[in-house]
Amino acid sequence: MKKIKSINIIIAALVLLTVIATAVHFATRTDVPEGALRVEYGGKAVELDVGKLELKPVQGTVRNGKGEEKTVAGQGIELGQLLEQAGAGDYTTVTVTADDEYGAQLTAEETAQPNKVYLLLEDDSSLRLVVFGDENSKRNVSNVKLVSVS
Repeated sequence: MKKIKSINIIIAALVLLTVIATAVHFATRTDVPEGALRVEYGGKAVELDVGKLELKPVQGTVRNGKGEEKTVAGQGIELGQLLEQAGAGDYTTVTVTADDEYGAQLTAEETAQPNKVYLLLEDDSSLRLVVFGDENSKRNVSNVKLVSVS
């Protein structure tokens, strides 16, 4: 009986810790309205309407974690061009973050390369980071909500 009571106390404590950790996690997430993309630079933040971005046809090859190549095509905007439109000036790194807080880092040199780094418009009107020719498939970020430069 005493053992069961101890187990119940441990379970209750674990549930409480989980609830607290979840609340802290959601409280620290950046809230971006549906259909918007937030760009942060130099202590400023700009929210861009995804539907008003100047998109162009994009096509290229990406690799998955197994090294298999896949052709990707769609409408998109070069990340460097988007940062320029948002007013982001000099920077060394760019972090692209999804709505679930998954993110990838790029260098300013990568974003400056023509036809390499894009935000592609998905069927559900969300954005996806694509780095063509990249060996690191972990930088393929879906549901992009935040782009921050430093």
